[in-house]
Amino acid sequence: MWFLCVFYHRLLDFRKPEVEALAELFGEDESLQWRLPEHHHNDTPFHFVHLSSEEIAQNIAKRSILVKGMYELWGEGTCYEELKDSIESFPDSRKLPFLASDSTFRISVETFGKALTFDEQRERINSLTYIPFDGKVNLKNPDHNFFIMEMDESEENNGLQPILQRRIFFGREVGFADRKLLPAFQLKSRTYLGPTAMDAEMAFLMANQAKATSGKLVYDPFVGTGSILVSAARFGAMTMGADIDIRVVRDGRGPDCNVWSNFKQYGLPMPVALLRMDNNLPPWRSGLNEVI
Repeated sequence: MWFLCVFYHRLLDFRKPEVEALAELFGEDESLQWRLPEHHHNDTPFHFVHLSSEEIAQNIAKRSILVKGMYELWGEGTCYEELKDSIESFPDSRKLPFLASDSTFRISVETFGKALTFDEQRERINSLTYIPFDGKVNLKNPDHNFFIMEMDESEENNGLQPILQRRIFFGREVGFADRKLLPAFQLKSRTYLGPTAMDAEMAFLMANQAKATSGKLVYDPFVGTGSILVSAARFGAMTMGADIDIRVVRDGRGPDCNVWSNFKQYGLPMPVALLRMDNNLPPWRSGLNEVI
């Protein structure tokens, strides 16, 4: 199944690797493929991804840091006339279950590289009258979310390569990112910080690329104040770390301000161990595979 994957426009080199790691974590087989919308550069926030099921797409979007949303694409075009033709050619068997009278829905408009007034957004939504929505509108908690996503042709789009042709997408939201995670773990509210403490967004991104989950042991050989291990523990992994500075792993700034305090702050399981270690002379036996 092909899905429209919409990324946040940041950390561009990490976007696809994160999705690929999460796809493997959630049981994706060899069917994962990527392709670009027509006339789009690789740095565009819009990518098509082929996954074996909607459940995997939903799980990836829910856990990902850089995916804004996953969508079942109902239509696309360079103008709203083309979009209409594309939507009408999308199989009714795929559309009608989400248009039933006993369901609720909401249509939102999103743009990239441009801004629309409220009246312009409403005009675009009203142009979709050819879609036989039988359900009721619910703006707060709908059963189904639909999105119009628009990107205009432009010399520049937030630093991207020029877009040679306008592109409009319409689709049903399959999954969306839970961005509440990052404010809850932001560094400015953390109990114990050091000068090299890793930003929460990057730490969670690394935990995703490591496929941290229940039953895995994540080891950080340069643990510092534990940012990566905190993120891995949040995803259910057992954690273990080491640092050459004994003051970091043992003392911190006192009994209530140390690496252990960061885990206690978020109600996370404590690390299996924090070791004082020089990783130029690691103690692990040759060929050890149990520690990631």
